[in-house]
Amino acid sequence: MLVTDFDGTLFQTDKKITQKDLLILEKLGNKGIVRVIATGRSYFSIRKVIPENFPIDYIILSSGAGVMDWKRKSLINAYSIEGSLVDEIIKILKELDQPFFVHDPIPDNHYFYYYLNNRIKADFHRRLKIYRDFAGLLDHRKPDRPACQFLLIDSDLNKIRQSLVRYLEKINLIRATSPLDGKSLWVEIFDRRVSKAKAAAWLCDYLKIAPEKTIAVGNDYNDLDLLRWAGQSYAVSAAPEIVKKAARVITNSNHSLLSAIFGDI
Repeated sequence: MLVTDFDGTLFQTDKKITQKDLLILEKLGNKGIVRVIATGRSYFSIRKVIPENFPIDYIILSSGAGVMDWKRKSLINAYSIEGSLVDEIIKILKELDQPFFVHDPIPDNHYFYYYLNNRIKADFHRRLKIYRDFAGLLDHRKPDRPACQFLLIDSDLNKIRQSLVRYLEKINLIRATSPLDGKSLWVEIFDRRVSKAKAAAWLCDYLKIAPEKTIAVGNDYNDLDLLRWAGQSYAVSAAPEIVKKAARVITNSNHSLLSAIFGDI
């Protein structure tokens, strides 16, 4: 099984997927290799940039909060944060005067509520503008409503972790680089069962594939657990140093990322 990150990896910095990589994905499928994209994007967001017949078998959505059978377009696994816990986290973040987004459960997690203050970052405004049609003020959210995730921009991960220490057995905090400006750091709060590695492990069990027969490719902090878990791991050369230390480093070969791993098959 091949599990590859999307933004900044397969979907390169010029916002394109090379024709050679598409051809390699098709060849991998013909050889019986399960092809998986593991992305931080929602289903709504990923559908904006790949066609319905894109040559993959499964998508790990929202950093592992959901797994979709791509050919059938059916959700086969998903996790949410329970409503009462969502309410508690909201209370703590508001006490910190921390701007944030809180997203509805998958598959509708492109809908969200947001909390503002006078210290919000440019990337917060940028994201809000892009998804304005799906946004609502936090005051409009009903209590005890489950959520796929929280998203905080340019936040101090350690400070947030310390503030939520009493709930760390129930949640997972994941750091990621903004796909919008390529530099802002995001902190995402999920159910404890959520990560790219856990979703890939679940999919291996679902498909009866041994974990040691997996290849993972990534470029960012939210790929770290996946790269450490997989049988073979590759990180793109532009990845942060901590990510590159977890995997073999590769660069585009003849304008193709996957050919650096598989050659011409």
